[in-house]
Amino acid sequence: MATNLIDEIRAAEEKAEKSVQEARAEVAGSLNQATSEAENAIKEAKQSATKQFREKIQTAERTAEAKARSIVSEREAEARTFYTGYRDKISKVAGWITEEVMVRYGRG
Repeated sequence: MATNLIDEIRAAEEKAEKSVQEARAEVAGSLNQATSEAENAIKEAKQSATKQFREKIQTAERTAEAKARSIVSEREAEARTFYTGYRDKISKVAGWITEEVMVRYGRG
């Protein structure tokens, strides 16, 4: 009977050891899977953030370019208005300066 009891204890210990090893292997597999899923989630989040950043940059560039064009066209219109407003005065002043130079220094 003592040998049967010892054999039963050994069998129970071996069974318990196998159960512990199986549990450890299962936990390790679950941990690896969770780690892999977390790495994939991080990778996808980074890619999504990069894509959103690029889209925002492109939108900002388009907005800035449109605003720059409108500013340039406004300034060009102001410059034309300024030029046309002073064109006659500039012609008169240029003529007057030419006459003064000719009078003072002669024609030759």
